[in-house]
Amino acid sequence: MKNLVLVLLIFVSLTACFKKEDAIDLPSGNTIITSCFLGNNYEKQMYFDLSTNTFQEHQLADWDLSFQSTKFGFGIFRNSGYNINVRKINIFNLDEPKANDTNYILQQKLFNDDPNGKIESSAFGDWRNYFIKHQTTGVVTTGIYVIELSYLSGMDRFRKMQILGYNDSVYAIRITKLNETNAPLIEIRKDYNQNFTYYSFKNNGSIIQNAEPNKNSWDFLITQYRYTFYKNTPAELPNYPVRGVLNNPNNIEVYRDSAVTEFDSISSNFIQNRLFSKNRDAIGFDWKDIDYSSGANLYKVNSKITYIVKDTDGYYYKLRFLDFYNDNRQKGYPKFEYIRIK
Repeated sequence: MKNLVLVLLIFVSLTACFKKEDAIDLPSGNTIITSCFLGNNYEKQMYFDLSTNTFQEHQLADWDLSFQSTKFGFGIFRNSGYNINVRKINIFNLDEPKANDTNYILQQKLFNDDPNGKIESSAFGDWRNYFIKHQTTGVVTTGIYVIELSYLSGMDRFRKMQILGYNDSVYAIRITKLNETNAPLIEIRKDYNQNFTYYSFKNNGSIIQNAEPNKNSWDFLITQYRYTFYKNTPAELPNYPVRGVLNNPNNIEVYRDSAVTEFDSISSNFIQNRLFSKNRDAIGFDWKDIDYSSGANLYKVNSKITYIVKDTDGYYYKLRFLDFYNDNRQKGYPKFEYIRIK
């Protein structure tokens, strides 16, 4: 009996010392089923960590733009879940009359972020190439973007923004309202503990602290964002709001098995020679679809789709979605099952 107590004490002391990055082999078939609530109007962003089975809740409306915070990063992204519109108006001076002309501005093309997370597919794209160089002076002037904020109305919903430059620690930008021509320099400092630094236009503009958890403490984000549906022709459907999963850009990789292999039969051997994706929407939203046959246009989850997720610690999990409703058939409650396999 004394030996048993001693063994138990040693076991407790060892498990108490485990850190998130320590290897803990899950027993074969140890299934974890979990769920979260996205809010009545999908207003929540739920950050999830596989190794600790924990969610961190943030609010979708807290921010408007995100600035990539890696040392050499220069990507700028809009909050597509909050319907922030971006137009590149091909004007380079804040006091040019057309820069204040809503008729002209609204005729310009809207640019959207592809949820794959790639800079070249974002609304701002490689903004470093958006400039003119004056022939006589050699001075370079960067172009103006007009940002339309859906939560405001009238002229107040527009902001002009010039991105002046960046380095390994800061972005330099100018932001004005539509009828303004002068603006102070704004510094957006990179936060190396997060993937992005977040900016909101509310309350005369500010950097939002802790809009995202520490980049090493989560694996994927369940949220609302926008997606452009393409037909078989070049014509595209509107940039439509969807509810799905965006991966942590910090070392997350995903392989999707589209209803080919039974979930229960997938083991560590399965991941050999598989092509994993680093796209942020590698899981995405299409694990569910609208079931029109129900008459109520309810979401139907395809639990035969399995995702293999390599998390921020380098471990592998198999994961599938089970439902989008709670026990009372209220929507916005994504439920999923996952098991660590390596």
